[in-house]
Amino acid sequence: MEALQEYRHIIDKKTKDIFVKSVKGVISNNKFRDIGFVGIVGSIDKEYSHDIDLLIFPSKNAKIGDAISSIVKFYDSLDKELKRHHERFYIAITPKKSTQEMVYYLASLQEGGAGLIPIHSLFFPDYKSFKKFNPENFQKEIKKNLITLHGEFGVIHEIRNDISQSKLEPYFVILDFEMSSKLKTFPKHLIRTSAESLFSYLHSKYNIPLSKKKHHNILDIEREIFRMLKYLDSVTYD
Repeated sequence: MEALQEYRHIIDKKTKDIFVKSVKGVISNNKFRDIGFVGIVGSIDKEYSHDIDLLIFPSKNAKIGDAISSIVKFYDSLDKELKRHHERFYIAITPKKSTQEMVYYLASLQEGGAGLIPIHSLFFPDYKSFKKFNPENFQKEIKKNLITLHGEFGVIHEIRNDISQSKLEPYFVILDFEMSSKLKTFPKHLIRTSAESLFSYLHSKYNIPLSKKKHHNILDIEREIFRMLKYLDSVTYD
């Protein structure tokens, strides 16, 4: 029987150590006031891992859209910091377990697999969502192996949790689009077609106003996502 690592991407301990150092450096050199907690779930001391599980909560009074925008900027800064250690390094991010391998593969088409650092990005806007989307055994695993890199885990208990599911949904639709932070490593045509589909869906399903401009440039797509998050905040926290 073939070993599992013959199929899936692996990260060695040296790379994981560089990753942890880079996260701490980015956080210490920037003010992400809308991010209340960043931590790694799972043993970082293992010789090899298939990816890095990064747990992120907003700060106590942050709006969800502002927090997601800050996370995108955090990942952009982290990508640049990792390249200071080696120019081949780049990150690929997914919030969903079910799409991990697909996302990592698509990200590697442009940059190759040698410097890929795959991240399972776990963002929860409140404790109610954290409990709902995590089985009990995973919550125990978090408490057992959590490595805090920024803030305090307990901030999740201080965040308001009275936002309805219908208002949370569009935020998570955008999160399923991988928060736009890893788009630069995807084939450009795929980014454009996915963004066009996403924006159309957000407009028809959640009545988010559409820009009249066709977004061909990747940076314009990211700006449109930020604009939509601002709009969602304006109707969620009215």
